[in-house]
Amino acid sequence: MSIKIVRIFAVLLSVVLSLAIFVFLSIKTVEIEVPQSLRGNAPGDIVRVHRIGNYPAFAMRYVLGTVETTDPIDLNSGAVLYRLEYLTTQFNGKLVTASGLVSIPRNKLADSTVMYFHGTSAQRNSAPSSKGLGEGLLVSAAVNGMGSLLVAPDYIGLGQSYDFHPYLHTETVVSTSLDMLKASRKLVSIMGVEWPGALFLLGFSQGGHATFAVQRELESMTNPEFQVTASAPIAGAFQLRNISFPQALTGLTDSHEFYLGYMASAYSVIYNQRLNTILIDSYAEAIYPVYDGEHSTEEIAAVLPELPIEMFQQEFLDQYYGGESNWFLEELAQNQVFDWTPKAPVRVYYGESDLDVSPQEALDAAASMAKRGSDIMAISVGPLDHDESALASIPIALAWFRELDSSRY
Repeated sequence: MSIKIVRIFAVLLSVVLSLAIFVFLSIKTVEIEVPQSLRGNAPGDIVRVHRIGNYPAFAMRYVLGTVETTDPIDLNSGAVLYRLEYLTTQFNGKLVTASGLVSIPRNKLADSTVMYFHGTSAQRNSAPSSKGLGEGLLVSAAVNGMGSLLVAPDYIGLGQSYDFHPYLHTETVVSTSLDMLKASRKLVSIMGVEWPGALFLLGFSQGGHATFAVQRELESMTNPEFQVTASAPIAGAFQLRNISFPQALTGLTDSHEFYLGYMASAYSVIYNQRLNTILIDSYAEAIYPVYDGEHSTEEIAAVLPELPIEMFQQEFLDQYYGGESNWFLEELAQNQVFDWTPKAPVRVYYGESDLDVSPQEALDAAASMAKRGSDIMAISVGPLDHDESALASIPIALAWFRELDSSRY
């Protein structure tokens, strides 16, 4: 048999094996019966639950093999994934249904919980609870494989939620996340799994902002059920007014106008301000409809300018450069999450070549928090860009969590 034929045979065998594995993984979505006692009409009550995956360890190893990570991730267990829908509160006080992913080690043994906050996404079907080979499955493989529960909010407006997504709104992401923790604890009890004592927070980009917001709230509450053991925000946008907005205004990456359009349209709704008070009329009219959870990144990009500064009213830019006040700048400052003192240990990871979110976010936050007595370090994962920094940081952060968890015993 020639070398060429052998190679063709090997490729075909690989394809057949891949298809066989994913046919096995593509199990039917099953609705889980929830006892009436765990239902209700209050934030944190369960609405419905679906099992969306049941994966043995070898399948999870295959899943993790589809991405390149700088550090290996040890897998000791498969995972069972559940899409959890629960009640929470929207920014306007309205009670709404949100969704998220809860995944449990297949052996039902978990000694910690990792709450994962995903990065910026404008498409509803890319949320962690979406079925298939996506972010939720990948993070489940890594977290469950090391013997921890995973709780990953979709956020309002994404996943199974058709409400408005309050992008980078601190108060809402906090309430939504805390309500998911409550609902997740109820779900875990249905599955016959004991809720672990250790709680780790992990988030990327928008999720880095959420990580700090949720940690700050949990530590202020001193709720004995949900005590933060440690947190690891990755490439997080912490200083929205001081660093994130100026960085995005540079237009160094194609993502900057995407972020600013998202923030501007979200804040105009949340704070009841006309979008054309900061954006040029044509952009104000075109931008808002495309951030509805249904449009692709390409479709959104088609209505955005090449440079983000081109979408803003000159009057607003004059106010910004002149150091004057403006409702949008004031609300950006209101939603910053760097000016506080974490009690639990924190490791802030960043890529030195990240143009989307400046490394200065991590460096400034770590420096100011350390001065106030926090156990915090800013850790570079090398000359990596935004997305690369996540793939490099997550294995390191999970290994740190595992080390901390082991030292508890």
